Amino acid sequence: MSQKLFVLLLSLSATVEAASLVPVPPEQRAAMGIESTPVSASAEGLGMEVTAKVILPPDSVRVLAAPTDGLVTSLRHQSGEAVTAGAPLVSLSSPDLVEARRQYVQARLKYQLAADNASRDKKLADQGLIAQNTWLLTQNEVALAKADVEAASATIRLLGAKPDGESSEITLTAPIDGWVVETMVEPGQRVEAPDALVKIGNLRKLGLEIPLSPDKAHQLSAGQPVEIVESGIQGKITILKAALDTSQNMLVRAEIEQEDTVLHPGQSVKVRIPLGQKGQDAALHVPSSSLVWVTDSAHVFVETAEGFTPTLVKVLNQTGEDASVTGVAPDSKVAVKGVAALKAKWQEGGE
Repeated sequence: MSQKLFVLLLSLSATVEAASLVPVPPEQRAAMGIESTPVSASAEGLGMEVTAKVILPPDSVRVLAAPTDGLVTSLRHQSGEAVTAGAPLVSLSSPDLVEARRQYVQARLKYQLAADNASRDKKLADQGLIAQNTWLLTQNEVALAKADVEAASATIRLLGAKPDGESSEITLTAPIDGWVVETMVEPGQRVEAPDALVKIGNLRKLGLEIPLSPDKAHQLSAGQPVEIVESGIQGKITILKAALDTSQNMLVRAEIEQEDTVLHPGQSVKVRIPLGQKGQDAALHVPSSSLVWVTDSAHVFVETAEGFTPTLVKVLNQTGEDASVTGVAPDSKVAVKGVAALKAKWQEGGE
């Protein structure tokens, strides 16, 4: 019995597909309650529109941290201000810098003494007054003293100061061109290494977090374009996070670039994700009421002078009232009322 039913369904599907036209004269359409509407290629029909959150991706963020314990003496910029790479941001007064300078001076004096001794021993060795090995040992002391100077110099540079300076203050500078996103300290505040002091962000390169239901997210792929509605800013999808959030949505991430700082982290924006291609296979907007399903295939009834042609379409996105589809011409009109009557007449025509 089940096998016969399966064959019957296949036969019905085949006959339905074979029917190319449902003849309905214009004078009968009103009586059948049939109404049609043009398909639309409006922006809303080119894909899905959803709300997204603007984020600052990790590669667009730099954090200035305290290189040592100290006291914040000045803060040159506040949140929202633009800075250039190398611009001074924070000054710290630190006793560690004083100690590092002392060790640097001491290392230089030892190096100078070792160099003088080596020069003296070289002359004595050339005259045969001391053994050659004695001069070689003095040369080793010069090398060790030079290494101590270099280490002391590197320590001062790591603290954010210059070795030959005299100031006890450390000035931290911006590592990149960008904007001060957040300041975590105030002048007069004591900090410890490695406390975060200032966060700098490149607001020209931002990201989007787009929550989508799994069925919608699975229609997308990495590299697919996205567009911020009414701004002209475009980007592309970078990753589809497989895990679901508390709202049972998948999180889609995209990257965008902007010339002006129109968008800011934390801002909510409406984004459009095209699902079809421009041209013959462009995604078009039709009412959901126009869709007719035969097994797993969707159709619409395209209006002609003689009646309506059942046309196979691919549904890219569907909400309660609207659907984005491909497979129909942009200048088509589809039936939106009386669809059940057309479907019955279509199936009768295939018998």
